[in-house]
Amino acid sequence: MKDSWHADRIEEAEEFWRDEQLDPAATFQTVKCIEISNSARRSLEVDVAVEEEVALILDGVKVAELFCLPSQLEELAVGHLVCEGHLGGIEDLVSARVDGKNIFCEGRGEVIMREARPTASDLKVSPEAIFRALDEINVSAIIWRRTGGPHSALVVDEDGAIRSFCEDVSRSSAVDKAVGSALMAGADLSRSVLITTGRLSSVIVSKAAMAKVPVLVSRAAPLKAGIDLADRRGMTLAAFARRPNLYVYAGEERIL
Repeated sequence: MKDSWHADRIEEAEEFWRDEQLDPAATFQTVKCIEISNSARRSLEVDVAVEEEVALILDGVKVAELFCLPSQLEELAVGHLVCEGHLGGIEDLVSARVDGKNIFCEGRGEVIMREARPTASDLKVSPEAIFRALDEINVSAIIWRRTGGPHSALVVDEDGAIRSFCEDVSRSSAVDKAVGSALMAGADLSRSVLITTGRLSSVIVSKAAMAKVPVLVSRAAPLKAGIDLADRRGMTLAAFARRPNLYVYAGEERIL
């Protein structure tokens, strides 16, 4: 197994992860490009991630148009509807069906836009459990290794066991997919940690809060609005998470 072409240059252009076992739903295509290095030029074939626009329709009403990798679309729909407050939980969803570039969902009862409430979870998690989950990104992020394009997001329980892992070209859609996948697997998000490779903006923090996730972690940077929102919602927010360091900006009491 070789290093990815975008992360660590190798000589044989035809061997960019060609020996790796692939997810059959992996959404990338091979294209040609020209590498210019000093005065030398050569033609390469490289893999690039695919981005498509899909419409999310709830009870006959279009509620969102999302740019995403065209995979795990049911998970995307479930996660987005919960993370944006259209549904209180997966129990409010009757069905989700993908038809081309449309995702048709049926809710249970009247759809009411919800607001996130302060988090009351007494979850405790160790830095080591978080670091073990972060290590999984290097193993499972197949599309990122081939293309350098997607973000990753995963949901883990308090022991660090992975309940979902998703990639997407949009960090928001990656979070939606991870939340949706975890809910579909029966995870209790109030006893879970959401980990992402994207910045912790107010948008991402809001999604976690709506999904009732008490602990949000990223390998990347936090933004001030995200920190402020996490503090108001009683959440734990940690960033720049790279073994052995974890920088906690809100809710330190949940980190053992």
